[in-house]
Amino acid sequence: MARLDSLIIFTTVVKANNFTNAAHQIGLTPSAVSKQISLLEDRLGVRLLNRTTRSVSPTEAGQLFFNRCSRLLEDLEEAEHMVKDLETSPRGTLKISATPTFGRSMLMKIFAQFLLQYPNVNFDLTLADKGLDLVREGIDLGIHLGSLQDSRLVARPVARQKVILAASKEYLAQQGKPEALNELVNHFILMVSGIDFAEPRWIKRFIKEAGLTNKDRRFTVNDLDTLCEATLNGMGIAALPIYMIREHLDSGKLVHILPEINFPVRTIHVVYPENRYLSAKSRAFVDFMANYFTEHNLDDL
Repeated sequence: MARLDSLIIFTTVVKANNFTNAAHQIGLTPSAVSKQISLLEDRLGVRLLNRTTRSVSPTEAGQLFFNRCSRLLEDLEEAEHMVKDLETSPRGTLKISATPTFGRSMLMKIFAQFLLQYPNVNFDLTLADKGLDLVREGIDLGIHLGSLQDSRLVARPVARQKVILAASKEYLAQQGKPEALNELVNHFILMVSGIDFAEPRWIKRFIKEAGLTNKDRRFTVNDLDTLCEATLNGMGIAALPIYMIREHLDSGKLVHILPEINFPVRTIHVVYPENRYLSAKSRAFVDFMANYFTEHNLDDL
């Protein structure tokens, strides 16, 4: 136990950058903390910290030792959580990151239903256009669309993101319904810039095949939610994810245009660091999200 205590003291000192702050966090005096570090260095036979009057910093050996100690302490904490999870239901705060569009259009619905089943879970949601460092930000789960580039993360597929062409029934009543791809040139086209739901290369190929290369867009916006509102208000035809417009399709407010066109399907993943144990609340949410998409028919027509 004394050896474990010395590792905890050492890692706390490195994170705090000085003995006084570390002592305050641990509940010891600065002199006691300094003594424990000296004893640890004597036992290892190497200097771990460079000391000044105001701060400390790890030596090369100290940095290597800190990295390994941090992993060991994280593994110990996760082992404790594993044992506790065997006897407890999901509870505590679940930190999640997602893109703004997906967070606004889907996660609020999923959160609300999840809390009916697991009332002891709290959510801390971060919306960001770019992927965050889950480990550094202390995030439990990230919602990722498309292929995963970070090999340090484990990705569990939970749904498919299918995109279709849609227009409001009012727009079609005024402008007519296109029956072939080349008829789109006679319609008003709505586009989203900074596409985060479809491959840009596919969109460019689609525009070329439809003869829309030189056609002016009636409306372009950098936000998918706003594009959806423009479509609902009869401004034109747009490509939108099914999960975003499912209820509007069911109610008849929006109509699926040219169903024979197949947009490439992207996979929605829940990601987490490969060396992190999934807590009961994390496992419950991943399973719940996958079931939610299936039960509500959100990834297919």
